[in-house]
Amino acid sequence: MWAAKSPTIVRVFSNTSWLAGEKVVTMGVALVLSVFLARSLGPEIWGRLNYLLAVVALIGPFTSLGLNSIVTREIVNQPDQVDKIVTTAFVYRIIGSVVGVSLCALTYYLFIGDDSQELLLILALLISSIFGAGQVTEFWFQAQMLNKYVSALRLTVFLGFALLKVVLVSIGATFKMLILAFCAELVVSGLAYLCLYSFKNSPLRLAELDWQYGWRLLKQSLWLVLSGLAAVLYLKVDQIMLARMISNEAVGIYSVAVRLSEVWFFFPAAFAAAIFPVLLRSKAQSEARYLKQLQQSCDALLYSSLAVTLLVIFLAPFLIPFLFGDKYQDSAAVLAIHIWGGTFVFMRALVSKWLISESLLPYSLWSHGLGAIVNVGLNIFLIPKFGYFGAAWATLIAYFFSGYLCFWVFPKTRLIALIMSRSILLPLNWHKSYRRV
Repeated sequence: MWAAKSPTIVRVFSNTSWLAGEKVVTMGVALVLSVFLARSLGPEIWGRLNYLLAVVALIGPFTSLGLNSIVTREIVNQPDQVDKIVTTAFVYRIIGSVVGVSLCALTYYLFIGDDSQELLLILALLISSIFGAGQVTEFWFQAQMLNKYVSALRLTVFLGFALLKVVLVSIGATFKMLILAFCAELVVSGLAYLCLYSFKNSPLRLAELDWQYGWRLLKQSLWLVLSGLAAVLYLKVDQIMLARMISNEAVGIYSVAVRLSEVWFFFPAAFAAAIFPVLLRSKAQSEARYLKQLQQSCDALLYSSLAVTLLVIFLAPFLIPFLFGDKYQDSAAVLAIHIWGGTFVFMRALVSKWLISESLLPYSLWSHGLGAIVNVGLNIFLIPKFGYFGAAWATLIAYFFSGYLCFWVFPKTRLIALIMSRSILLPLNWHKSYRRV
C-alpha cells in the first residue's frame, strides 16, 4: 500500500474527496431533479428533452479538442508556461467549438431532423456549448491540486440552475423556456470558470497565445478528438436511434435507466483526474512504483463499480416505481442490464490516463471506434426487435469490447489489459509483482 503519511498522497485524496463530495451532492440533486422533471413532464416530453441533449452531446469532442489531460500534463511538466498553455488551449477550444457547432447543425439539418422548431432549440444549445471552452482553466487547478475551488464553483452553478428548472416547470413554463435554462447554465458555467481562474491566477491574455504551440498540442490530441467523437457516439447514439426508430416515449423510459446508471461515472473520472499527476511523477521516478499505483488504482475502481452495480440492481425495482411512477416501470429492467457496463467504464477512466502517459493515443481511437461500431451495429439489429432493452444490451456489449477486450488485441496495450484482468481476478491473489510484460 502507498505510504499513509505521504504528503503527495494526502493531497491526492484531499482533492479526490473534494471532487467526490461535490459529485455526491450533485448526484443527489440531479436525481431529485430528474425525478421531478420525469414525473412532471411525462415519458414523451422527458424523452424529447433527453433526445435533444443527446444530439447536442455530439459537439463535446470538438469543444474539448482532446486537450483535457494533455493540458494537465503540460502544466505539470512546464509550470513556468502556464499562461501560454491555458490561453492557447482556450482559443483553440473556441475554434473547435465553432467548427463542431457548424458540423453538428449541418448534419442534423441534412440527415436527422425535419422539425424547424426542434432545429432552433438544438442550435441554441449548440451555440451555448461554445462557452464550455472556459472549462480549460480547470486543468490548472487540477495540476495545482486546488480542485476545491472548481468544485465549489460547479456546485454553485448547478444548484442555482437546478432550482430555476424546478421553478420553470412548476409554473407551467413552455418547453422552450426549459431549454433556454439549459442554455443559460452552459453560458454561466463557462464564464464562471474564466472568472475563477482570473481571481486565483491571472486573467487570460491573448498576448500569451502561441499558434505554433497550439498546433503542436492539436496534433498530439488529434487521436483524442477522434476517439472522443467515437466515444460520444456509442454513449449517446442509443438515445438518438431510439427516438428515430421507436419514439420519444421510449427514450424517456430508457433515459431514466441511463441517468441512474451513468450518474455513478463521476467517481472514476474524479479519481483518475486526481491520480493522473501522481502517476506522471511516479513514471519519471520509479517504474515499479508507477506500475504498482496503476494496479492498485485499477483494483479500487473495479471493486467500487461492482459495489455500486449490486446496490443499484437490488434497489432499482423498488425505487424506480416509487420515485418516477408506474409509467417508468420498465426502466428498472433496463437499468439491471445497463448498469453492468459501469464495470468497464470505471476501469476505462484509468486506461484513458494510461494511454496519455504512455503516448499511445491512437489506441484510444481504436478502442472507442470499436465501441461505436459495435453499438451502432447492435442497435440497428436489436432496437426494432427489443426496443429499449435491445439498446441496453447493445451498450453493455459495446462497453465490454471498447473498455476491456480490445486492449488484448494490440501488443502495446496488453499491459493495461493484464492489469485489468489482474483486478478482475484479485480474489485469487495471483498477481504479486508489478512489471511490464
